[in-house]
Amino acid sequence: MLKKFFNRFKKKSEESKVLYDKEEVKNLNELSTIVEINVKTTESVDNLDEMINNESEEQFDEADRLYIVDAKIKRAMAIKAIDVYTNEEQIFKTHKQCSQTLKVPIEYIRENLRYGHTDYLGQAIKYLSKELRLREFNNYYINNIKNPIEIYNELNNKIFTIDMPESKVDDILSNNKIEPVKMHYKFESLDYEYDMYYKKYKDIIKRGGKKKIDLLNAKGEVIQVFKSLDECSKHLNKNKSEIINMLKYKDNKVGRYEIRYSLRNI
Repeated sequence: MLKKFFNRFKKKSEESKVLYDKEEVKNLNELSTIVEINVKTTESVDNLDEMINNESEEQFDEADRLYIVDAKIKRAMAIKAIDVYTNEEQIFKTHKQCSQTLKVPIEYIRENLRYGHTDYLGQAIKYLSKELRLREFNNYYINNIKNPIEIYNELNNKIFTIDMPESKVDDILSNNKIEPVKMHYKFESLDYEYDMYYKKYKDIIKRGGKKKIDLLNAKGEVIQVFKSLDECSKHLNKNKSEIINMLKYKDNKVGRYEIRYSLRNI
């Protein structure tokens, strides 16, 4: 379905110059840029986001969807910011650029993408976990172990159950840092590149056991096949966990070379 869509897209928008190969989109790194350009020129293609999102929904179940959301948050690539009051949209190449330009905490972007919150709870969680000396709650937040609302409510309850001086309780309750921060934006990921990557490699990403790894040169040619992650990490002089994360989140560049999951049979 997605391939047919890109064929139709090429005919509709001569200015976009979308190069499509029948076997595969040859340079997935260009896909986010293509989408970014054409989101702004909706006269060329109507509802581009909706069409691609619908394609993804047909291929991924709920567990896949949640996995992809977390992966995209870690990749922190192309994103759309929408003003909740005016519906004005802005496109950014990275979450960092979005955070700096709009002057919003990058953690708020993550909260909104993962949970849909339009109130930022991260500041309150950080403050309360520090003042109450319950830093594990901040770890719950950072590592996405619990929903931020659940963490926030538990910390508020702790104010009145932990043994501490009344003056300390008064200081905490009078500090505006305990309140959720009202924000003006909601966000949508435009990192469609990862949808395609996950579709291709999800069976390898999610299963355990040995995984073969291809090493490619600058021309995209396979020059070596590693029989395991251990062999790959040893050859590249990198920690195994680093190699796992690189492949998991499509951060494939290693100097002049590139690594990828091998689709060869084990």
